[in-house]
Amino acid sequence: MTTTTTLFARVGGAVGSRLFALGLMALLGGACGGDDGGSDVGADSVADADTGVAPDTGDATEADTADTSGPGLMLHVPSPDWSEQVIYFVMIDRFDNGDATNDDQGAGEYDPATNAKYSGGDLQGIIDRLDYIQGLGATAIWITPPVKNQWWDPVAQFSGYHGYWARDLRDVDEHYGAMADYEALSDALHRRGMFLIQDIVPNHMGNFFNYDEAAWSAADPTAGYSKVTGALPGEAPEDPAFALNDPRNEADRAAAQYHWTPPISNYLDAVQEKTWQISGLDDLNTENPTVMKALRERYGAWITNVGVDGFRIDTAKFIDHPFWRDFIHGTDAEAPGVNAVAAATGRDDFLTFGEVYEVSDAYDDTAEQKLSSYLGTTSAPEIGAVLGFPLYEELKEVIGGGRATAALSYRLNRFMDPTLFPDPYKMPNFIDNHDVQRFLAAASQEAFEQALIVIFTIPGIPVVYQGTEQGFTETRAAMFAGGWMSGGEDHFDTTSADYTFLKGLIAARRANPVLQKGDLEILQDAAGPGVLAYERALPDGAEAVVLLNTAEEPVLVADLDVGLPSGTKLRALTGRGDVADSVVGYDDRVLLELPARGARVLAKTDETVLLPAKPATITVDTAISGETFTADAVVTGTVTPASTTLVMVVDDLVARKTAITVGSDGTWSATIPVASFPYGDNPHTVTFYAPEANVASARMHFRSNTEFDGTLVHADDPAGDDTGPAGTYFYPSDATFQGAHYGDIVGVDLEASGATLRLKLHMADHSTTWNPSNGYDHVSFSLYFDLPGVDGVTVLPKLQAEAPEGFAWDISAFEFGWTNAFYKSDGATATEWGTPSPGRPKIAVDAATKTITFEFNGALVGLTTWEGVSFYGTTWDFDGIDNLLRPLSPAGGQWAFGGGEATDPLILDSVGPVLIPVTTQE
Repeated sequence: MTTTTTLFARVGGAVGSRLFALGLMALLGGACGGDDGGSDVGADSVADADTGVAPDTGDATEADTADTSGPGLMLHVPSPDWSEQVIYFVMIDRFDNGDATNDDQGAGEYDPATNAKYSGGDLQGIIDRLDYIQGLGATAIWITPPVKNQWWDPVAQFSGYHGYWARDLRDVDEHYGAMADYEALSDALHRRGMFLIQDIVPNHMGNFFNYDEAAWSAADPTAGYSKVTGALPGEAPEDPAFALNDPRNEADRAAAQYHWTPPISNYLDAVQEKTWQISGLDDLNTENPTVMKALRERYGAWITNVGVDGFRIDTAKFIDHPFWRDFIHGTDAEAPGVNAVAAATGRDDFLTFGEVYEVSDAYDDTAEQKLSSYLGTTSAPEIGAVLGFPLYEELKEVIGGGRATAALSYRLNRFMDPTLFPDPYKMPNFIDNHDVQRFLAAASQEAFEQALIVIFTIPGIPVVYQGTEQGFTETRAAMFAGGWMSGGEDHFDTTSADYTFLKGLIAARRANPVLQKGDLEILQDAAGPGVLAYERALPDGAEAVVLLNTAEEPVLVADLDVGLPSGTKLRALTGRGDVADSVVGYDDRVLLELPARGARVLAKTDETVLLPAKPATITVDTAISGETFTADAVVTGTVTPASTTLVMVVDDLVARKTAITVGSDGTWSATIPVASFPYGDNPHTVTFYAPEANVASARMHFRSNTEFDGTLVHADDPAGDDTGPAGTYFYPSDATFQGAHYGDIVGVDLEASGATLRLKLHMADHSTTWNPSNGYDHVSFSLYFDLPGVDGVTVLPKLQAEAPEGFAWDISAFEFGWTNAFYKSDGATATEWGTPSPGRPKIAVDAATKTITFEFNGALVGLTTWEGVSFYGTTWDFDGIDNLLRPLSPAGGQWAFGGGEATDPLILDSVGPVLIPVTTQE
């Protein structure tokens, strides 16, 4: 199954209902333009320039490039080898303010106190911080669209500070500076041997007209149509290629510059996906040859006249495939495709990568299939590369959330499949971006560092979103002191721990070509959190092995075949935790204990050491590999010498090892505790390990398959009580909330068996209006568990409330349509969630019964049973971009709950506490 993800819903009156039709991804996507005839580019916009062709390829230096636009400007340089690059992604408005005179254009659109308005960042601010970016190790920057935007959308109650709501593609937005500033940025980058990638949006313009879907008619584009009044700085696009946007005028209708359609209401409908509006943003008719030509001209001008080295393409999946073949590879003499335009400036590998925001379920590649389709074929090529959204999601769930590392192995194998992605080395990879929750907002520091290690040690182009190197948890907080959520401080500390860590990681990648260009092979993984090992190898013999432990406890890396003989030294390049060199052990296998959340990147060397004679031999007599056990399984074997200390390690979790008594004749037996495993059909491993001798058996794979044998608890909750603690709250006024009770829990089932808990919430209503990846929206859940015999906390983080009397939680989950987070109560306060931890539940939604199921694996937090645990849950709603629960006020608002004071509990409905009784007899 695939999930078509459309980002997070907005909070606090920030975005109107149309902007939710597809979710925030579309809200933040969209700037495009063109001309209905010849180029309309003039001296007051994208400046004309002669074209210079650089003499050769490779990283640009001042000596091998041609100055081409203004006097002394170095705008055109050869394309680099993109597999060697590191991209730093800049959101212009939130990066740095280099020129305060352009902050406020006098239309009420500037206010750093709110995320809805401009903060003041500009192109000069980027120029001023190039030392900072280059010092980190980045070799290219990707900037959000610099074009003139709609400053204020009165429907959305939001500004176009982000750059994706175009009003004119021919010039730089006044808040960002002037064309000369953009040329200066290009020049400054190229003189440093760096490169410039511009975000573009051929799919849509800003929000200048709307449609009422109920009144809309495909046969009559005037039906249901309305102009947006009060938009700033004007009520129509200034770009003449897209000024004919009123179908009530015969000339506009005949020009067909737009699809005259309402917002998407069915994301599974291919026609809607390609021709309807994303969140009310005016959808361009990208099948119209005049529009297609205009877009080629407009975006080609940025290459020719500014010296852009690549395009990131926003909302690419919402345009049909023929457009991409034409836009990128077109051969029209008057307006060629962007690759031809770039080639004329000496760029023989102009980078294009598209946003096709699709993520797959675990062990499924439906999303990859869709992403791959936008690359086209050898005979009919389309976009050069696509952003690695399926991998992003898998990193979040595996490294951040405790999903099996085998799932990440599957994802990496899909990533390397040439039938899907012929050139994975040009695929940009990332751990978060401007449209999603920060990785650190729902994962630990250790997981954050591991996720970065992965994207810097696999094929592809690593992308670092601004603020990552400073440990940001807020998606769009400004990095400069005067910007939104900056705390009044600059955040450009080159000595910070995260900047230093990332700088070292980038340096290791750039110093070792095997990490950039090597093949990738999965060597070992686990059925839960734990070991992940993969190898990078070049034809010249260079090899590197990456070892990760995603568990919160040590793991045994055993029976690891790296293709090298015993005694070969492995040199540590980088990592986290206990980063140490290693040696290939007995039987040509690596054997070591990797600390909790440890990571090592090891390079093969030509050095060897002579190992002493193998001190012990372990034999397993019972058949294990490939077997399925339905009950505890007894295993027998022998070890020599008989004095050897021997332990059993299940699922590599060496801290939970079971001591084995060895007889005087060397025989032994051990019991695999199958009955304690999560119920159902599950994979496992077992290894028999002699730690003092540093010898281990083979790592044997088996399965457990046990029936549910536990406790069922049901509790009803009154219908219609989604009105807050005092019964006075009401939903936001937006139409998508009306007539439904999305936050009303009407019942709960707790199904506990061994380490598994299935929590089923029965809801009064269910919505997928914003196409959420988790299968529900318009509601968030805070789920708390009070463990027996453990001291917990009573404060409910972020909810402005305390737990019911007698309840103190120890572990919790926070869930909404795009986020799945799990916390321990350590460090929890009224404003802090607690300590991020593996343990995120699996989520399943039954829309027919309005039931949402969260399945928890207690083993991830050391639980063998849920008996004696109490559950308490609450509902509200959440904005994933601002990382805030929706506000509460007496009057409420379009995106604010009403009926209470701002400081009252943010609890719409609650259920529990519900106790899972103890039935096991001691």
